[in-house]
Amino acid sequence: MKAAYLLALGVLWVDASVGTSSVYASEPGVAAEQLAQRAKRRAGGSKDVAPNELRIAAVVNAEVITVRDLRTRLFFVFKTSRIPNKPKIRKRISKQILRTLIEERLKMQEARRLGIKISKKELSAAIGRLERSNNVPKGRLLPYFRGQGIDTRTVIEQIQVAIAWQRVVARRIRPKVRVSTEEVNEYIARVKANQGQTRYRVSEIYLSVDSPDQEAEVRATAQRLFEQIKKGVSFSRVASQFSQSATSRVGGDLGWVDQGALPRELDARLQQMKPGHVAGPIRTVGGYYILALRETRVIKLETAKKTTVSLAQVALKYSVKAKAADRKGQQELAKQISETAKGCANFEKLSKELGATTATRRNNVAPASLSPALRDHAQSLAVGKASPPIQTKTGVTIIMVCARQASADQKRIRSVRRSLGQRQLKILTRRYLRDLRRSAYLDVRV
Repeated sequence: MKAAYLLALGVLWVDASVGTSSVYASEPGVAAEQLAQRAKRRAGGSKDVAPNELRIAAVVNAEVITVRDLRTRLFFVFKTSRIPNKPKIRKRISKQILRTLIEERLKMQEARRLGIKISKKELSAAIGRLERSNNVPKGRLLPYFRGQGIDTRTVIEQIQVAIAWQRVVARRIRPKVRVSTEEVNEYIARVKANQGQTRYRVSEIYLSVDSPDQEAEVRATAQRLFEQIKKGVSFSRVASQFSQSATSRVGGDLGWVDQGALPRELDARLQQMKPGHVAGPIRTVGGYYILALRETRVIKLETAKKTTVSLAQVALKYSVKAKAADRKGQQELAKQISETAKGCANFEKLSKELGATTATRRNNVAPASLSPALRDHAQSLAVGKASPPIQTKTGVTIIMVCARQASADQKRIRSVRRSLGQRQLKILTRRYLRDLRRSAYLDVRV
């Protein structure tokens, strides 16, 4: 049960796409006395908090992060990642944790600027989802943390950041994602050209280097994390707690990537790895990566298949010699079925109730094989919607598409468009956070 509780924390951390630095904005911020008062409020006004705990670790615009905040988060990280809580390790990773705390403040400040608020109902629902997804009994997640000596405020704040930032991304960033047909076609052409080459399933941990003076610090942190993973600490938990990539939300899982799709430094290292191996730290233009190669497979495109449909069809027949009144009666009945039926099961049932005795179901039909009168409807109808009455030589027909099986090409296009969109969203989110950091007043004091 303990493992399940700790695993639940993996989904609390959201994209930390850029780090922070001790570069100061031109505005001086707020007076020292005001900051001190805010530090006390962060501690809940408790008289039991030691003066050292109220020291300011960082100022983010007009908000403070106290030494107590930093130590609480460090304790939380050690408990949930199972990294040994030793002085040398604590010293190495504390700056990285502080950068994460700073970024969380920037995200929440941006959410508030946009008028985004997290209700108690939303918070409760998010906690409930965490409990269900990790098989934790209802209402037991926070009490468990308290029992482990973890300040539940740090858990709740992370959940609030996750919800708020998702809404910021949905409102401000996702609408800007545009994947053109040319980009999709270019990607598919590249994959076709790479048939027979290796595809990699990769997990990542990314730590950004935002200024030259961070180089040694970030590399040392990456090296320490790499060493802990080699000693058996869970890669996914370390990624959830430390990675500054959007994949931190899913334990660093980058999914399947083609040879040449990653920066050349990472691509070259992947080609030297075997499944189950971990490599790092690997320096790229933006920072350091730790990679885990989970699986490999050879690229092979699906055999092309044409789109097919499953059809329900009702035919109301009348003879060539039928009277006009009889013809009109059948046409009215067809119209009633067309306008009333909702879904294939209802379509067939309703047809029989109204006296249409000929109802058939045809599966995996290629629209091109149908008569011209039916073909256009089979291609354009929404699933579960009846066609208007279709006049034939022997009567009147109504059809309904019960299911549409997309061709391999269509599935591939949708998958590629989704993948490229996620990649673009990741880049745009990173830029958005970078701009927030650059425009903020940041004063790092520890």
